[in-house]
Parts: sequence; C-alpha cells; structure tokens
Amino acid sequence: MTRVAVIHGLRGDSRPTTIQNVTSISKYLRVDQIVNINVFGLVPRNEKCDVAILTYDFLALRTWPIWGVLVNRITPIIHSAQLRVVMPQDDYTYCDILDTFICDLAITHVYSPITHNLDLLYPRAMAKDVRFGKALTGYVDEEEFRRVSALSRPFAQRELDLGQRVRFLDPHLGGQAFTKGKLAANFSKMAVAAGFRCDVSTRYQDIFLGDDWYRFLGNTRFTVGAKGGASLADPRGRLAAQVRRMRIRHPSIENDEIVARLKTRRGRKGDFSAISPRMFEAASMGVCQILKRDEYFEGFEPWKHYVPIELTSQHSDEVFKIMRDYARASEIVESARDFLIDSGDFTYTRFLDQLADDVGILTTNSVPQVRDSSSALDAAIGDNGVALSWLQSYLARAFANGELRRVEKSLNSGRFLTLDESDKAWASHAETNTESLLQWVEALRSKRLLVESVAIPWRSVSSFL
Repeated sequence: MTRVAVIHGLRGDSRPTTIQNVTSISKYLRVDQIVNINVFGLVPRNEKCDVAILTYDFLALRTWPIWGVLVNRITPIIHSAQLRVVMPQDDYTYCDILDTFICDLAITHVYSPITHNLDLLYPRAMAKDVRFGKALTGYVDEEEFRRVSALSRPFAQRELDLGQRVRFLDPHLGGQAFTKGKLAANFSKMAVAAGFRCDVSTRYQDIFLGDDWYRFLGNTRFTVGAKGGASLADPRGRLAAQVRRMRIRHPSIENDEIVARLKTRRGRKGDFSAISPRMFEAASMGVCQILKRDEYFEGFEPWKHYVPIELTSQHSDEVFKIMRDYARASEIVESARDFLIDSGDFTYTRFLDQLADDVGILTTNSVPQVRDSSSALDAAIGDNGVALSWLQSYLARAFANGELRRVEKSLNSGRFLTLDESDKAWASHAETNTESLLQWVEALRSKRLLVESVAIPWRSVSSFL
C-alpha cells in the first residue's frame, strides 16, 4: 500500500493555478492513500508515509522569517518517506535556502519549471544524487477547465479586444523580470491608439481571483504574453534587501534607477525563464494569444497556434490586422485549443503519471483514499471560506486577551461566547458548528496550531475539493 503525504500552504487568497497545482494530486494521482497537510494547520505528530510531495506554495514560504519553524513542523513526516519530491517555482529567489533545504532533508527528486542553468541555482544538490525533472508552473485540470469553459462568451460577442493582468517582478531579478510586463503595457498602448478596447494592468490591486479571472478571459478576444521568470538569481535575498532599502529611503524611485544603483555581484546571471500557465487558461477560454516569439513547446508554431509579436510599428500592423479578422483569429484559437487542451498532452493526469513513473511511485487503478489533517476545522470557516475572516479575528482577540479557555468552556456548555458586537452576527454559525470551532480553540490553546494561523487565511485541500 502506497501512502503519499502532500505538504502545502494553500490560502484562501491563493490563485486558481496554485489551488489546482495542489488539489490535482488528490484528484489525479492514482495511489492507495493521500493525506493533505497544510503547514499552517494541524500537522499530524506521528504521520508516516512512503512518499512526501512538497508543493510550490509551501516552498515559496522560504522567504518568510518563520521558515525554520515551518520546516521543523514537517521534518518528521519527510524523514518517514523513502521518496521525497519537491516542486518549487521562482527558484531564483532565495535559491541557496532552497538548495540547503533539499540537501539537509535528503530530497530525492526536484521538479522545476526552469530547465537552464540549474547548476547556478542548486550547486549543492547538483553535486549529490538528487534527480531533476521538469514540471510546468501549471497544467490543464480537466474537471476545472470543463467547468470554467462555460463562463466564456462567443468570440464575436466579447466586449474587450485585448485583456491581461501581469506583474512586474522586482528589479533585482534582472531584465527578464520586466519582459512580460513591458510587452503587455507597451502593446496595450499601441492597441488603444489603434482604436481597440483594452483592459491591461500591471497593478496588484487590479488582479482577479477565482472565477472572476475566467469571466474576464471569457469576455476578451486577445491577450498578450511571454515567458516569465528572471535573468538574475538572488541566492539569499540580499539583492531584494537592497531594493527594499532604496524604496524606503526614496519612495518615488523608479525601477530603472534601482537597476542602475543595484550592486549585483552577489547575484548569479543566467536564463531562469519559464512557461506561464496562462497559455492553458487562455486556450481553454477561447482567447487568441499574442506572444513574444519564442520556444514554448515542440510543434507550437507562430501564426498557427499563436500570433507572434515584435514591438515595431510595421509588425504591429500585422497583428492589428489579425485582431480585426475574427474568422482568422478563431482559426488560431481552435488550433491552440487542439494543441494545448484537447490533445491531453498537458493535463495534470499526464504529468502525474509521468512523475510517478520517473520517481518510482507504485500506482493503482483505483481512486485513492484521500484524507486531510485539518478537515475537522473546515466547518467553522464556512462554505467557500466565508466565515474565515471573522473566525480568525475571533481567535486572535481571544488569544490576545487570554480568553481561549473561557471560550472553550462556554462552547463545551453549549453556549457561544461573544467577545464584542461583531461576533453577534456569527453566533448562529458558531453554534451550528460548535464542534469544529472547539477544534480550532483547542488546537490553538495546545499549540498544535501556529499562532500565525489566526492571521494567515490558510485553507485545507478538502475545503477546495
């Protein structure tokens, strides 16, 4: 019998691709048993497993001050596993911390979206017997993509000609950090000048979460993009610290000036670019993709599967011509969907089957038994996490005022204790889910939950499935 522990750090505000990345293992990896463990939730003290899989959202926490505390929480589980798999992203940030973690915990397999210059990111791991494989930053979740496809409108009836949300990475990550953002912003300006309706933003406050993102794509005819990533690695966060200090001292400083002042001798230059899962999202929602000409997948061709873009006026006129020709654009949309979605080559099922084969995970044809170490806490957060912000506020106030035991005693007697006026609106919910709320209180009081758990909007996998 094969037991797999999935160690993650999902939050209520996690992006759809991050949620899919974690939940896909429970849905598509064919093993006997899977237990999902949120590092902020209830971590089983004596959990044993054959395989430990550490997902991107957990590994991204290596930049946090409490990284060491989180690692200590899950170390016994990792040590119990013979096969230890990590799936990092953004490997170029704090890569020495990640490299040390891989070596100290004797990780056996690393699956990264970065395929170039791995020796610059993982010098210690590369010198050991750690095996490296490729994992894209996201794949096609068959169930989810079938569901969200219903949110797309007919191509000709969409309200936006061009739409995109993209972020600029910080300037300490080199020129590649700006490529995707600059391309989107500059092409959007040209498209607006040419008379197209555009909604392209690089601002954090304009991002869409959940189904709002798919509704946005489903109302957009074209999107613009490129590979993301970096061209300068920041091994221990010292370059990021330089940038933070500059911005504190000079609040209005521009990125170009930061780049000019930055001392990069502690960085490592290389090609740390990766393919974005936006390609699959756009294809599933029937959006025609305008992409920087590059090597994406073997057989994925410009003018057939995507419209190549170069920011010159002559070339932009060619792109604008396609943007006005809905019939031609629809042909490109269909070709991209056939290649990226309908082929089945880029599904989580295909990826996880390949990973299991490469790693040596014994699979089965039956549906796995899926457990969640924090499922007992789910009822208190409400459907889709609607009660989470109140719950965390309630627990934080009870903890800060030393009233956890009083709250627990009251709940055990069948009465919900209101701490202030804001709690009265949730009294009925709390009384209906007393058992789950008691689990939260007891786990926090007995230190089975991190104190940070009352501030971080973490979620269990079972609450998303």
